[in-house]
Amino acid sequence: LTQLGFTIALSLSAVEFGAHLSTSIAPYIPSPPSPSRTTRYAMTALAICIYAATFPAYFRMPEAFRHQATSALLYSFPGTLVRYLLSINLNKRSKLFPLGTFAANILGTGLIGVFEVLQSTRGPPSVNACNVLVGLANGFCGCLTTVSTFAAEVAALENKKSWFYVLLSVVCSQLLLLVILGPSYWAGHVSEQLTCNYTVT
Repeated sequence: LTQLGFTIALSLSAVEFGAHLSTSIAPYIPSPPSPSRTTRYAMTALAICIYAATFPAYFRMPEAFRHQATSALLYSFPGTLVRYLLSINLNKRSKLFPLGTFAANILGTGLIGVFEVLQSTRGPPSVNACNVLVGLANGFCGCLTTVSTFAAEVAALENKKSWFYVLLSVVCSQLLLLVILGPSYWAGHVSEQLTCNYTVT
């Protein structure tokens, strides 16, 4: 609870500080023009090429190193794309709070809980399976979930709506983790520590 409260407080403070700082320096910095269509297409093509480069990097780097970096990179773009699609399709459906961001955070929380259970099984998964699981948790779920957008949305909402949004997000995520993690730990099917082995033998 302390970590949760500290994270939310720090995020909201950062949003307020950023807004104050941008207001202070805005008169002295000219607004850049909107990028042209050619520039947007070039940036999109560059982003796709950078993401495509993660595939050979994943398979050519040492297997013991995959879970530390390249495995997360491999799944980062799909996570970002899912969050974007949820936001543009669901945020406008509710005037009470941003439903798309809420759905992305709850979905990501549930998936992280599932991947945590799978990485802690008594009969540990194979090295490749462990690399995939940690990549999905850190890469896919790391890009699917968001604290920064959540904090910005909370700061922009009216007081009652912002409190409702925060409390609903916290309660739903904790209950979801309780449902996913609780039965596995209580039944003794998984260890409280990760049993995944990332070292190739």
